[in-house]
Amino acid sequence: MEMYEVQLRPHRHWDRLHARIVAARDEEEAAYKVTGERLRKDGDRRKVRLWVARLGNGSPPPTVFYAP
Repeated sequence: MEMYEVQLRPHRHWDRLHARIVAARDEEEAAYKVTGERLRKDGDRRKVRLWVARLGNGSPPPTVFYAP
């Protein structure tokens, strides 16, 4: 399991106050644990829901998830 920071985007603005740290096997599971729904990695920029970043040195860039 890895630790991920999941940052929500309510009201079309990134909100660091509502960022959560979760333990998960991958980005998809981390997003699901926070939202309770399956999100997509591709979609319309107007429907961005959150981004997920793996914590630690040398981590890849955050993954953006979209509403279905």
